[in-house]
Amino acid sequence: MKKFLFLFLFLLFLGSFSVDAQNIVKSSPVANVTNTFVGGGIVIGGGAHNFQIGLNPEFVKSYNQYVDGGLAMNIYYETYKDIYNNLQGNNFKYGIGAFTRIWPVETFFIQIQPEYNWAWIHQKDLSTGVSGTQRLGASSLLTGLGYGHKNEGGFTYFSIMIDLLNNPGSPYYDVFNKKQPIFRAGIGLPLRLGDARRKKNDSAKK
Repeated sequence: MKKFLFLFLFLLFLGSFSVDAQNIVKSSPVANVTNTFVGGGIVIGGGAHNFQIGLNPEFVKSYNQYVDGGLAMNIYYETYKDIYNNLQGNNFKYGIGAFTRIWPVETFFIQIQPEYNWAWIHQKDLSTGVSGTQRLGASSLLTGLGYGHKNEGGFTYFSIMIDLLNNPGSPYYDVFNKKQPIFRAGIGLPLRLGDARRKKNDSAKK
């Protein structure tokens, strides 16, 4: 947990440092118009014996053309049936984290995202009728690469990451306790609170 807090504070420091860097590095069109975005992605999946639906809301601040920082949430619900062990269950997962996206070139980025996830798992043995509920929590450190576009009108992206930590209870492991790649795609729209206030003030003056 101490490592998780250290990484979180490091990312916040990196974000504050990036604000000063705008005076040295030429700002992107995003920073010139608006530098705050809201968005995320939707996850829908399933197969013969399982179904999953989820949301990944994001709040993103673009400091310049090279560095974005933000907050992300994970909200998932899954139902499944294990035909090999005659089990049936469902689980709800919730998580929150902070991330930094570094754009070394215009359309590709590196993402680092420490986060913490909770899971509530309900499972029933179909052969005996016995059921139970388990609660888990674990920290993760997601790292990976992505492809995307951003401008004053918003952003789109696709990324693939992996959890670098080995904590039991992480949602990024399969039933055989093997790490799974994390694929995410999303969009973001500019948050123009400043523009709305200016328009309101202009209308009041008239």
